[in-house]
Amino acid sequence: MDESEHFYLVFQPIVRICGQNAVGFEEFEVLLRSMKTQKFPADIFHEILENENKYNKYMNWFKLELEQQIKEHPNIKFSINIDIDQFRFGSTFQFLEYFSQYHHQLIIEITEHTPKNDPELLLALESILKKIKACNYKIAIDDYTAGINTFASYKSNRQYYDRVKIMFLGYKSVLYILGFVIYANIMRFFFSKRIEIVVERIDSLRKSRITKSLSVCLQQGYYFGTEKNIIRGKTDHDCYEG
Repeated sequence: MDESEHFYLVFQPIVRICGQNAVGFEEFEVLLRSMKTQKFPADIFHEILENENKYNKYMNWFKLELEQQIKEHPNIKFSINIDIDQFRFGSTFQFLEYFSQYHHQLIIEITEHTPKNDPELLLALESILKKIKACNYKIAIDDYTAGINTFASYKSNRQYYDRVKIMFLGYKSVLYILGFVIYANIMRFFFSKRIEIVVERIDSLRKSRITKSLSVCLQQGYYFGTEKNIIRGKTDHDCYEG
């Protein structure tokens, strides 16, 4: 399989809302997309995770694509998603070790997906996080409250996490966001532990303002630009009203 014929990468901005305006985009989440559907190729990706040879070829392609963007945009940070299942393969650790030279530009997001091919990897989560930290990366817990990324899981490994990402999917999400904001403030004031919070799925000015009213400045979603107009290799420094 030639990954360049099947996949491409898009870059969705993560913006910081300050006052009435958003700062220019300084960080992007790297998202995998299918040439055929323009969506995340879940079925194909799961197939890749079942075969080490296919996975290694995919990682070689991803490595080349990501490094090109890092070199072309030295002032931009990139967040990359990694499923726990990917740690079945040595090439994942080799990838992290290689990119440690760019650790100041990268954030590793641990996704919420339950490992299907090797469920016992969940028991090794702390060991995995330690190895990522040994490469000097910041680590984010993705889609907090979804899948394996529960509060209990976060609390058990909170010393490794620098960021929590929460989806804004409805009013129940507001309670999750508010609850974690309170928790983050407690950790900061009493334990000097700083936790960044990013709210995803911001697709309207109203959602952005609600999120800002909850004291969350880091936001991500279609309101700040659709994947189609975030051209590979291009950074957009326009500002949006917050």
